[in-house]
Amino acid sequence: MKKNGKYSLVIILAAIAAAMGFFFLLYRFDNKYTAKGDKAIQGILYVQGNDSLYYLSREWEYYPDVLLTPQKLKEHKGEYYSRYISIGEYGGMDLGEKDRSPFGSGTYRLMLVLPEEEKRYAIGLIEIFSAYRLYINGNLVGQVGNPDQENYEEQIQNRVFTFEGKGTVELMITVTDKHSVSSGIQYVPVLGSPFRVNLIRGLSVMIDAVYLALTMFVLLFAVYMFWRTGKGELGFFCLLCICVLGYSSYPVLHAFAAVRVQPCYGLEALFYYLMFACVILVQQRIFGDESRQPEIFALTIAVAGVLIFVAELLCSRMQAAGGMYLISTLTEVMKWLTACYLFFRSIRYIQQKYSNILLVGIVVYGTSLAADRIWKLYEPILGGWFPEFGAMVLVFSVGLTLWMELANAYRFQLSYGEYSRQMEQKLQMQKQHYEELTAKMDEISKMRHDMRHHLRAIMSYAQQGRYEELMDYLQEYASVMTQEEKVICYCRNMAVDAVIHFYAGELKQRGISFEYDMMLPQDIGISDTDLCKIYGNLLENAVDAVKEQKTEGGSQYNQQYNSQYNQQYRSEQKSEPVSEPVSEPESETQQRPYVKVLTRIKNKKLLIEISNTYSNEIQRKENRFYSTKHGGLGIGTASVMEVAQKNGGYAVFSAEEGIFKVNIFLPVKAAEKV
Repeated sequence: MKKNGKYSLVIILAAIAAAMGFFFLLYRFDNKYTAKGDKAIQGILYVQGNDSLYYLSREWEYYPDVLLTPQKLKEHKGEYYSRYISIGEYGGMDLGEKDRSPFGSGTYRLMLVLPEEEKRYAIGLIEIFSAYRLYINGNLVGQVGNPDQENYEEQIQNRVFTFEGKGTVELMITVTDKHSVSSGIQYVPVLGSPFRVNLIRGLSVMIDAVYLALTMFVLLFAVYMFWRTGKGELGFFCLLCICVLGYSSYPVLHAFAAVRVQPCYGLEALFYYLMFACVILVQQRIFGDESRQPEIFALTIAVAGVLIFVAELLCSRMQAAGGMYLISTLTEVMKWLTACYLFFRSIRYIQQKYSNILLVGIVVYGTSLAADRIWKLYEPILGGWFPEFGAMVLVFSVGLTLWMELANAYRFQLSYGEYSRQMEQKLQMQKQHYEELTAKMDEISKMRHDMRHHLRAIMSYAQQGRYEELMDYLQEYASVMTQEEKVICYCRNMAVDAVIHFYAGELKQRGISFEYDMMLPQDIGISDTDLCKIYGNLLENAVDAVKEQKTEGGSQYNQQYNSQYNQQYRSEQKSEPVSEPVSEPESETQQRPYVKVLTRIKNKKLLIEISNTYSNEIQRKENRFYSTKHGGLGIGTASVMEVAQKNGGYAVFSAEEGIFKVNIFLPVKAAEKV
């Protein structure tokens, strides 16, 4: 536990450092406030003749509480109070004063000093709250909503306006807001050539669209997997993806459609709350936590999100600035509480196999909230906001965890299927072996029954002194006995003996040579299940390989080779096992398929050697061997290696000159004598 704790602490520190580094790079290089280029000074911006972009964040001339036109300002300029403000300096039209209302009207003015050569320019405006008009050189260029107090109509939309100009050009934006405490110009306008401005806008929208498309793809896949498996965590992950889509769709939505402040922004906050509720429930299911605490907390967040959504609609309609500020504060508090809760839950279940993955996602999200507070003057040029990146990583970590869980479940299903197949095959082998033994026992019973008659005949010949006839009778009886098929016992381990009987019978039916030399006692400290896995998988692969070869003359060759093989083995009992089988004529090796099994115990080690001929191309990938003709998955060889490693041994595979060989070395306890 201490080791896991130290390891997780390293992961936490590394995730925080990496996330902070990434967010700093975004702040430095993908930020309209820190972008290179000239800035306005006291309401005047000098525009160069090149094709640069200008982010208009500094020192606008601002006229509070009035909705002016260029003509009206020109006629009564000295009658209106003005001051210089920067975009992002204050939260709204209240200008940071607590006694002022964020709702009302205001006029922004900026003088552009352009080159003397007339050119076409574009200005991009993003989500000005909540209705505005744009004037350039006294002319109305465009508007979103209706900022007039008497005919006020709110609308939010990202727009690009173009104009032609030279010399001194006046920009004037008149704004009215009655529904959002983040009133007025909140996002930095951009000035440049129409191509550059539209390119930046198009790239930003495209990046957001790709992100939404990927999220939609993940959602569809999660829905499919939930339909196939019915797992609760996948259902909550589907809801999580839906919430992410609802929360992150505003850049694309505002690029193509004009929407109202409410319920658009209220729904965005609601999706944000529901996203956290889904993450908590998914985390609970992954960790296998049976307590009710996560469910209660998730339900609390969901209910709070719904209540805040309703309250935000009401406060916006009633223009209750105090209520809106309170809702904003509660939202921030809930963000931090949720992040801390997820963080500590992951720390608590740090011993879980997926905890570190979730922990990284949660830490990155928490770091994004901190970065959003540290670097307040941040507005992305192309990417997203810090909390959006954090939420994306959080969702990705949850999705990756679920994917790993599904992958492990699938592997378990395959392993279980393979185990079931092997058990069924083992039962079939034992049944077949039992039937063979039963048949032989019946034959022995018949022989015992007939033995009385044979003994009477022998006694009669002996008593009468008919010794020549007695010898003839005995010779005839012996010949009959030698013609009877004997019961073959391959080894004293009954389970392994049944496996070998099964595959030996299959090889015999196909006329394929089977050569064996088994010295395997009943108890060697290795489970029968593991031994059957080794012999069963390897013999199954061997049988499949030799099926494709010609089988002419296999029986005669088998007898010849068995005699030679056993003779050599018996002569080498005091030596170490040889890696190569007994050599045979090259022509025979190439023409006759065979399977050989050698098993011996030496120096408290079990040595298993299984070899077979093959004609197909064999490829190796990692620890698995694949036959290009059979199209196998290599599960058998991988299972053998797993069993060998489990028992403290190892397996060596080789395939040379048409012979596939497996050597397995396993440590054993003091085994009984064979």
